[in-house]
Parts: sequence; C-alpha cells; structure tokens
Amino acid sequence: MGFPQALADLEGAVLSACARETEWPAQIAAGIYAGVGFAIAHPGLAETLAEDPGPETKPIQRYERVIGRMAGFLRARAPRSATLPAATDEAVVAGMIGLVGDHLRLGRVDRLQQILPELVLLTLLPYLGFEEAQLWANRIAD
Repeated sequence: MGFPQALADLEGAVLSACARETEWPAQIAAGIYAGVGFAIAHPGLAETLAEDPGPETKPIQRYERVIGRMAGFLRARAPRSATLPAATDEAVVAGMIGLVGDHLRLGRVDRLQQILPELVLLTLLPYLGFEEAQLWANRIAD
C-alpha cells in the first residue's frame, strides 16, 4: 500500500468511527481508537506514511500532510469555545502519531492497546482541562 492509499484508508477508519458518536469528545476518542486500531492491523503503516519512496512528495511533506489532516479532524470537531491555535492541534497530533509509530516499530502493540485511554486523555486535555478529559478517557476505556 502506497502513501496516498494508506492515508486515505487511515482517514476513512477515523472518520467512520467519529461519525458513530454525537458528542465531540466521544468523536475524538472514537477516532483515536479507530486510528490506533487501524495502525495495529496494518503494522507497516508507520513506515508507509513516513518513508514510502513515492515520487510525489518528500518524507517531510508526507509527515506534514498526515499531521495537518489529522489535526484538521480534531479542529473541525472541537466546539468554537474550545478552539486552540492550530499549532496546538498539530503538536497534540504529532505527539500521538510519534508515540504510536514508536510502539509499532518496537513491536509493543500490547502496550499500545493499554495506553489508548491515556492517548484520549492527552488529546482532550488542552481542550477540556484535566478533570473532564479524564472523565472521557475513563468512559471510553470502560
């Protein structure tokens, strides 16, 4: 699977999961679970998204495109009252993608599944504050 198809398939999995929820924190959590689940099911995804030797773009451009697209999903779902600077959205997404990619490359899929609630917490934290983000992370984990 090349870069364009890998990104399209990942986006499809995330958006499909988000569409099944009504409240935006649940949409974000569902998208995180679906994205990580997709990555686990396709262990070469991290390399494909980062290193696919396709001629259309350089690795940094592919990386920025993935981060930008996923941050856009986050930004589009957050209510206006919770909107943060675009750089915050991108930093949250980049941290999560880096962590997921590292776990996949190290073969720590079991640990990756265990930290899903923490990924939800870390993603929602800047938008909701600790207590509410923790409630959503716990609710989704149950």
